[in-house]
Amino acid sequence: MWKLKIAEGDNPYLYSSNNFVGRQTWEFDPDAGTPEDQQEVENARQYFLNRQKEGFQASSDLLMRKQKQF
Repeated sequence: MWKLKIAEGDNPYLYSSNNFVGRQTWEFDPDAGTPEDQQEVENARQYFLNRQKEGFQASSDLLMRKQKQF
């Protein structure tokens, strides 16, 4: 599953004038979520790989749509 990671100010090489607002990134954690969620994500990934060979369209990306549900 995807987790939101927000920058922290404890790095001496990072400077921010707005308290690190806007320094968010998404990280994929394959061990997060229930086993059912993990299986659903794996099925969506396999479906994506199979459809990619047939002329995939971005609007049919099931994994992207699943992210919006969480």
